[in-house]
Amino acid sequence: MSLPLKPFRSGAAVSRRRFTAGSAAFLWSLSMHRGDTADGSEWANWRGPGGLGVADGCAPPTQWSQTAGVVWSADLPGWGTSSPVVRDGRVIVTSMDGEADRRSLQTLCYSLADGEEMWRHDFGFGFSQPTHQKTSLAMNTPIITSDAVYVSFGNAEFACYSLEGRLQWVKRLVEEFGDPKTAWGWGTSLLVSGDHLVFNWDHHAGPCWMIGLDRKTGEIAWKVDRPIGTSHSTPLRLQHHQQTDLLVPGKNRLTAFRAEDRKPLWVYGEGSGPYNGEIIVSPTAGDGMVFTQLWRQSPIHALRLMPDGQPPTTVWIADKPGPQEPSLLYYRGILYCLLDTGILVAYQGQTGKEMYRERIAAECNSSPLAADGRIYVSDIRGKTVVLAAGPEPKILARNDLGERITSSPAVVAGRMLIRTDSSLWCLKG
Repeated sequence: MSLPLKPFRSGAAVSRRRFTAGSAAFLWSLSMHRGDTADGSEWANWRGPGGLGVADGCAPPTQWSQTAGVVWSADLPGWGTSSPVVRDGRVIVTSMDGEADRRSLQTLCYSLADGEEMWRHDFGFGFSQPTHQKTSLAMNTPIITSDAVYVSFGNAEFACYSLEGRLQWVKRLVEEFGDPKTAWGWGTSLLVSGDHLVFNWDHHAGPCWMIGLDRKTGEIAWKVDRPIGTSHSTPLRLQHHQQTDLLVPGKNRLTAFRAEDRKPLWVYGEGSGPYNGEIIVSPTAGDGMVFTQLWRQSPIHALRLMPDGQPPTTVWIADKPGPQEPSLLYYRGILYCLLDTGILVAYQGQTGKEMYRERIAAECNSSPLAADGRIYVSDIRGKTVVLAAGPEPKILARNDLGERITSSPAVVAGRMLIRTDSSLWCLKG
C-alpha cells in the first residue's frame, strides 16, 4: 500500500501532561547501574543489549492504550522512524522538523522518570538525501554510552554530544566521499566496538567500505574494502568460541571480521556487482548460530558458528522468502520472522521446521521484540500485538496508540518506550 508523506494520527489524542509518581526514587535506582550490560537497566543502542531485540527480566507491560498504562508521553518536533535509546535515566531520540528548505535534524533528550525534556540540539540540515516516503532523514537509531551520545542521520552526517547535550564533534561523509546516491537514504544504525563507531558504507555505485570512526574525534580511524552493493542493515558484534566477530551483511553475502583488528575471517554467499540485491534486515544470533538473509526478501539462512575464525556451516535454508524490513528475532529456541505484510512465521531454530505462519497485524516495518516469555509486534496502524512465545500464535493483547509505528521499541526497568511518527510514549503495566 502507499503510505503518506507525512505522519498521520487516528483516534483521540492523549493528554500531554506528565505522570510523575515516584519519579525521584525511580531515577535514583537507574543511576546505580553502569556499563554495557544486559541487566535490564539500559537499552543503549538499536535492539538493545547485543543488538538482539531481547529484554528478558525487564518486565515490560502487556496492555496499554492512549490513556491506560501511560507513564508519560511527549510530542516530538516533526517526525522520524529512529528508535529511542535509554541509559542512566536518559532517553535519546532523533527527529526531522520543518518543510522544504527550512528543515532541521534534531537530537532530543528526555528524563525516563517523568518525560521532562532535558535538552535538545538542532543539527541544522546539511546535505539533502532523498528518502523513501515511509521515513525521514531521522531514520537511524542513536547510541548512548557512559560518557557520550552518538547520532547519525540519513544524509550520512554524524554528531557526538556530551550527556548534558554539548556538541563534541560533527562528521559529514558526503563531503569526504561524495553522494552515495542511495534511493532511500543512508539507513544503518551505528555499532560501538572498542574505541570506534562501526558502520558499513554500502551503495550501488561504490567504492564501499566498513568504516570505523574514532569515538573521541569523529575522524576516520580505519576503513576496510567491501564489494559494491547497497545495504541498509546494521552489523552485529558477536562473541562466540572465545572470540569476538563483526558480522556485516550485504551484497548477497555475510562477512565476518575479527573485531580487534578487522581481519577478514570468512564470507558466506557470492554476491558482487552493482545490482546484486540490497539488504535491509539485520542478522540475529543465539545458541551458537547466526540467522541471516542475503538480500531483500530472500530465504533465511541458519548458520552454525565455528571456532578459530573458521567459516560457518549451513544448518538449514528456509524454502520461502523472509521479510523486507523487520529484522529477525531468535528467542528460546525459536526464530521469529515478521513479514512486512504482518504475517509472523515461527521456525524451530535448530531444524528450520516451520511451526506456524499467521497474520497477526497490519503492514509492519518495525522489528519484533521478545521479553519475559512474550513477543511484541507493532504495525503502521499504531497497534502492538503481544503474543505468548512458543510453537503456537497465542495472542495475549492488542494495544493501540493511534499513530503509525515504524520504529522498534526500547525496554528498561519495567517500562516500554515506543516511538510513533511524531510522539514518544513511556508505558508501564
